Amino acid sequence: MPDSDLGADLERYLEGLPGLSHQGISFLARGEYSLNYLVRGEQDLVARLVTGTQMGLPLEEQAPYEHHALELLAPSGVTPKPHHVDPNPGGLPYPLILEEYLPGRPLDYSTDLSAAARCLAAVHALGVPKKHRLQVHPDPAPAILEESRTLAEPYLSWDGAADESKTALRRGFARIEGFLERRDLFAGGDLAIVNYDLNTHNFVVDEPGGEAKLLDWEKARIAPRTQDLAHFLLPTTTLWRDDTATLLSEGQEREFVEAYLDRHPVEDEPRFYEQLEAMKTIVSLRAVSWCAWALQETARAGRPIANEETLNRSRRYLEPDFLNGLFKE
Repeated sequence: MPDSDLGADLERYLEGLPGLSHQGISFLARGEYSLNYLVRGEQDLVARLVTGTQMGLPLEEQAPYEHHALELLAPSGVTPKPHHVDPNPGGLPYPLILEEYLPGRPLDYSTDLSAAARCLAAVHALGVPKKHRLQVHPDPAPAILEESRTLAEPYLSWDGAADESKTALRRGFARIEGFLERRDLFAGGDLAIVNYDLNTHNFVVDEPGGEAKLLDWEKARIAPRTQDLAHFLLPTTTLWRDDTATLLSEGQEREFVEAYLDRHPVEDEPRFYEQLEAMKTIVSLRAVSWCAWALQETARAGRPIANEETLNRSRRYLEPDFLNGLFKE
């Protein structure tokens, strides 16, 4: 269904909501798993139509899950405040979330590393909220390994994939299998609500002031906070968007981590850094496994990825040199 048709249906739905006064809507952005509209009013809102899920949930449960995450995150002051959720909105084909609109520009790695660190520290400082209903992954390695295998297997058995890429990808799986032998690697790791998708366009930076806030909590979960830090620092994240692509230097990585620890210290820094380095390998395997899935799925046209930028990045990340750089000893 075209976006314009959904916009008209959304307009009719919003008119029937008690207590909501709005001055029209406009299409904002399309994600892989959502359609997003700006709802103008006394307080601008975002209407998210949830078109898919990466959490293994039925579609009608994904919107309440994300809405619940936003409720838990609200005290941080750096995430959108939730306003309304409807898993079966009349007249609309997808579940709906209404949340606060946070204006700003995408994150710039050259100027905003400390702002991003402060933003994540504010989220992680919430710890594990009582009576939450989020998925919990205290040791994410087994779950990420299983998810990555599911994503990568069609690519690894695909004749269209280069043998060198398959070999390098299998090396990544072998590294994580080694981590699984260390049952104490994440024992006692600080748990928090993690975002799991920290690309530059999921941050918004306000001007003036340059403070960062974080959007898109569709994959929120309880996990070691190093999972977010690793995701933020990895080249699979920092190079993902053409308009903000940056390969962070060691100095920039250090600036980010030190700014984070300044706001949210740890008791055992050597163990923190050990977990962070392990987490980089674990999270990068999931990232390139998704790319492998995207390329193979597009080639067979089962669920084609229409975004050419996404396809180009996925192809680059499956090049042997890139994979070998991620999974070197």
